[in-house]
Amino acid sequence: MKQKISKQDILNICIQKQEEQVENFDSRVTSMKLDINNKSFSASQSEDRNTGKTELLIIYENELAFSATDLNYLKSLDPSAEYSTVQPGALVITNEFLFYIAIATEKFVIDGATVIGISARAPIYKAMQGLSKGDTFKFNEMQYLIEELY
Repeated sequence: MKQKISKQDILNICIQKQEEQVENFDSRVTSMKLDINNKSFSASQSEDRNTGKTELLIIYENELAFSATDLNYLKSLDPSAEYSTVQPGALVITNEFLFYIAIATEKFVIDGATVIGISARAPIYKAMQGLSKGDTFKFNEMQYLIEELY
């Protein structure tokens, strides 16, 4: 690897994306609550419509709580910490991707490198957990070499 990618920069992007997700779910929850409390429909309509809306509201509230928990976890990470084995908080640089062990994220590019955030609950994490620089692991028929770890 030519240059060391900043874990602080990666963490900042993860936090920003997670804050957007929390805001999105919070907005949906607020909107659903207003919609459910809207009394502009007849009694015969309210029973049917509110049941489905209430179930959807519960789903959004659960997603909001999960997203907020993940955001708090991200904010608790110390990007200056260095690791010699794969564990939460580590940046794992393989021959294919950079994996940031924190929370699940979509792929994103930083300094020309593709980064994927993965949770310690993810199956791919289980395949690499505890490994060190120079070790290999296989996941979904793909072989990965850990080129760098910090």
